[in-house]
Amino acid sequence: MKKHLVCLAIAALGSTAAVAAPVSFAGSNDPLSASVSFDVVNGQLQVVLSNTSQNDVRIGDHVLTAVFFDIAGVALSPLAAISGGATYQGTDWISGAGTNVGGEWAFKSDLNQYGASLGISSSGLGLFGPFARFDTSTNLAGPATPDGLQYGITSTADDRTTGTGQHHSEGGVINSPLTVGSVTFLFNVRGTVDLASISKVTFQYGTGLDEPHFAGTPVDGGGGSGSAVPEPATLALAGAALLGLAASRRRRAG
Repeated sequence: MKKHLVCLAIAALGSTAAVAAPVSFAGSNDPLSASVSFDVVNGQLQVVLSNTSQNDVRIGDHVLTAVFFDIAGVALSPLAAISGGATYQGTDWISGAGTNVGGEWAFKSDLNQYGASLGISSSGLGLFGPFARFDTSTNLAGPATPDGLQYGITSTADDRTTGTGQHHSEGGVINSPLTVGSVTFLFNVRGTVDLASISKVTFQYGTGLDEPHFAGTPVDGGGGSGSAVPEPATLALAGAALLGLAASRRRRAG
């Protein structure tokens, strides 16, 4: 596994183009908007989930926490979750883009939610438990399980001085570590990925399935509007993060 992580990281660092054009989906429900892109990079499936709203995030159910989808003919194994932007708790900087956030995000493949069987989430939602996390060896905040708002995705327009109001059991968005913009997820794949088969995309906000969610529709032109499509710099960040992850695991093993 360690050797595989290193090889993947080196390949990602050197990659400037995917095997095929990425497929993107976008959706909105004012003031919320989100996008997700799917790409095949060096044999792995790369999923980039983005909060594309240009509004301030003041309450918990404006934090993007999950995406559900289907893809035909393959089995996915979660490999890594890498922050696409910095993470803040209120105005306090927690970590930069390229951070391994796999201990805070989970993946399941046996769901039946919004008609989809696959889901990625930073919140438990009554569906995701501790052993579904991308990286069960790390825990950046709170209990060692997907929980609450923490490490959900906030908009790039978020005013980090707002969001003090209570939201269910959370102390408001200002008291939760939130990642700005996007998170990139990497999966090992068994089978041949047909990006055209991806369907039933639904974006989920907040910490409960009764909170805002809406369908994503395909973006014309494959790559779509751009914010969801990984740039070479994003791939380099993911590759560097994987190299660091592999190195830390070697040190622990030694």
